[in-house]
Amino acid sequence: MIYSRLLYLVLFLLLAFLPANAAKSIDWQKRLEKGYYEMSIGNLEKASDIFVKQIKSYPTAGAPHTALGQVLKRQGKFQEAKNEFNKACEVDPSYAEGFYELGVMLEANKEYEAASNAFEKFTALAPNSPKKAGVIDRIRFCKEHI
Repeated sequence: MIYSRLLYLVLFLLLAFLPANAAKSIDWQKRLEKGYYEMSIGNLEKASDIFVKQIKSYPTAGAPHTALGQVLKRQGKFQEAKNEFNKACEVDPSYAEGFYELGVMLEANKEYEAASNAFEKFTALAPNSPKKAGVIDRIRFCKEHI
C-alpha cells in the first residue's frame, strides 16, 4: 500500500515537471522558421544565435544542429558546418536532412564512400523526398569515385 502511494507520487512528480512539449512531436520547420528567415535575408549571425538557442534547449535534436550547419556553411566555415551535420546525425539518427547535408559536405571533400553512406541513409529515412532522384544520382557518382 505504501509502495503504491509512493509510486503514484513519483509518477505525478515526473509528469508535473516534464516540459510541456516532451510528449508531443516538435514541428521543427515552425520552431526554426525565424532562424531560416534571418538566414534567407543574410542575417547569418542572428540566424546562428537562434539556432544555437534551440540547440541549448534541445541538444539531442538533429534539426537545430543541421540548421546551424547550414549557417556555418554559408559563412564559409566548412569544417564547423561538417561538424554540426555530424552532430545532427549522431544525436538524432532518424533526422534525414542531417544525413543529406552531411553527404553534400563529404562529397565536396571527395570523401566519396562516406558521402555515399550518408546519402543512402537519407534515402532510407526519407524515401518519398523530392530530393530522392538527385540523391540517387549522387550515390551513383560517389560509388564511381571510390
